Amino acid sequence: MHRYERLIVHSLLAVLTIALFAEFSGRGSLAIGDDTEPAKETLGPADELVLRGESGDLILREDDGDLAFGEDPTAKVWSIGAVNVPKLLGLLMESDRFGEDRKEIQVTAEEQNATFEAQFQAFQEEHADVTPESPEFPEIQARFQAMMQEYQTWQNGTMAIQQRLGAEQIETAYRELIEAVDIVAEKRRIDIVTRFVPTSDPFQADTMELAGEQVRRRLFLRYPDAIDITEAVSAELGL
Repeated sequence: MHRYERLIVHSLLAVLTIALFAEFSGRGSLAIGDDTEPAKETLGPADELVLRGESGDLILREDDGDLAFGEDPTAKVWSIGAVNVPKLLGLLMESDRFGEDRKEIQVTAEEQNATFEAQFQAFQEEHADVTPESPEFPEIQARFQAMMQEYQTWQNGTMAIQQRLGAEQIETAYRELIEAVDIVAEKRRIDIVTRFVPTSDPFQADTMELAGEQVRRRLFLRYPDAIDITEAVSAELGL
């Protein structure tokens, strides 16, 4: 091999050696403009994580799926959710399942009220000519007062029935709501679920007292949207 040819071969070998060295030494590093994301690192597994502090060490550990930072049972990081209870209770109460029973009582009450009104009308027409000076006025007045007492008793009884039914329905709807909340919370591993009304909801009030109640019902003044699980609970209830 001529001297000139050997010089060319040695030069090529030197270039290849430098290129290979650069390739191996450059692995794991990123150049400006590279699109490759840096490798993600995982810390652990470990039984505990100790964080040093001026007032002492803080030990983080796993406790039945929760993150604990102390030995006290309440020294845990709890996940939280919130449900618009007034909205869902209102939808439940308006559903046919609850509304039909109330409608049935209301129809019966209207029919009975119409009967009383017809009796009053007939009584007034029958004694239209009676005046306080008439001899039979005391008797007519006593009969009318007895009719009014009977009507008042019936009215109070009907209102009591309606109130009792409404109370029973509200409790039933509440129990169903709690069951749905439990199911959603179990699926999403939520520890605490509170009731709330979104701050953006308009006030349904025409007095200062009602407006103040609207303020008191809005427990959170600021919150992440992710804690609102109202729609998930609504779907579980089939609303």
